[in-house]
Parts: sequence; C-alpha cells; structure tokens
Amino acid sequence: MVDRAFRLLDLLSTSEEGLTLSDLARALDMSKGSIHGLLKTLENSHVIELAGERRYVLGPRIYDLAHSYVRHAGLRHFALPAMHRLATLSGETVLLGRVEQNGVRIIERIEDESDQAALRISARKGTRVPLLAAAIGRLVLASWPEERRHQFLQKHPLPRYTDRSITDPAQFLASVEEAARTGLGIDHEEYLVGVNAVAAPIYGLNQTLISLIWIVGFSSRFNDEAMQRAAQQLRLEAETISKALGAE
Repeated sequence: MVDRAFRLLDLLSTSEEGLTLSDLARALDMSKGSIHGLLKTLENSHVIELAGERRYVLGPRIYDLAHSYVRHAGLRHFALPAMHRLATLSGETVLLGRVEQNGVRIIERIEDESDQAALRISARKGTRVPLLAAAIGRLVLASWPEERRHQFLQKHPLPRYTDRSITDPAQFLASVEEAARTGLGIDHEEYLVGVNAVAAPIYGLNQTLISLIWIVGFSSRFNDEAMQRAAQQLRLEAETISKALGAE
C-alpha cells in the first residue's frame, strides 16, 4: 500500500489539472473501492486534496515536506561541493549558516586542506552569529521589505563589535541596499578585529532566504583583492545552489 501511495503521488505530481478517482484507479490497476480508502487517508493528512470537478491534486503537506527537505538535507547536498570548491579557490574557511529569527546558525564549515595557509579562521558548527553582524546582517535585511528594515533598526540599535562597525542606521541601510543590488555582503573587520568576510544569500522555494554562505579569513591575507576574486565565484555558487533548491 505504501508503494501504491508513492505511485499515486508520482502520478499527481505530473498532472497539472489533477486526476479523478477513476483516472487513478485505472493507472494503478486498483478497484475504485480499494483506492478510495487510500485517497481518504492521504486527504485526511493533507497530502492530497480535492480540486474542481472532483479531481485530486497534491496538498499543502507535500509542499511543507519539500520545503523542509530543501532547508535541511537538500541544502547540505548542494552546498557542500560548492563549499569545497570555494575553500580551494580562496584558501580560506567557508561557512554555511541557517537563517533563524535572531541570527544565523552555522551548520557546516569547510577549510582549505592545502598547505598554502598555516592559520585559518575556525568556527564550531552550531555557533549562532548575531543577526546584525556586518555581512550577515546586510544580506538578511536585504531580503526584507524596506519598511521592515527601518522598523527593525528603530527597535534594535546597531552594535559596535569593532571600531569599524557601522552604527549609524542610515549608513547601514545604504550598505543593505548595496547588498541587495550586488547579491553580496562585505565585511572589513566590522564583526571581528583582523577578520574579513564576504557572504552571499541562498534562496529556496518562493524566493525565501533560507541560508547564507560566506568566506572568512584574516585581513592580512584575505584582503580586498583576494575578496574580490573570491566574491564572484561565491555569488555564482550561491545562485547555482538556490536554483537547485527551487528558487526562480
């Protein structure tokens, strides 16, 4: 019965207008009485639903499950190869973070394994980076409507992490606009002294921001030239991951 349920879902996934009970019974070689019970079980779980003219279509539960896959297993599946490429290209540490309400949670870390850099930035998986941390904050706010950005900064003063941190709301909002335009967030020692970073957004279904991918390195080595070189590839990798996850 489980096998038939998956075959039924496969059939509905390829039908734009949906299928009737008779259509499904014929395709699955089942009697109408037998398939009716299966349809009711799936309908009660919101996996399928009835549309016009008594046609069955995929239900909202399927989209919830697909979105969950994208945010977790699917994200890692597509991001890890890109992270390895970026680490090799830049010689620095590449981080993948899940966007949460109050920050970005690091869920993967890849370091360049060559001998070109004796010291690299490290960060433990599970570490939460504050929402307004330089490159991270720019990209998160860039995904919001303009009014929401202003309202958020009215309630949450910009923290001074280092002497280079931007604490003026107008200046920070201008950098958010730049991040929205370029698809990149840049950090020149604004969050950590002596550390530069460049970040890019990863989108999922319905253009929802689900993750950030960023390269971080010591400013003495990961300077403007190195960041500019890495940034172009980073943006391309992020766009490719986003498309694989269903972003348009």
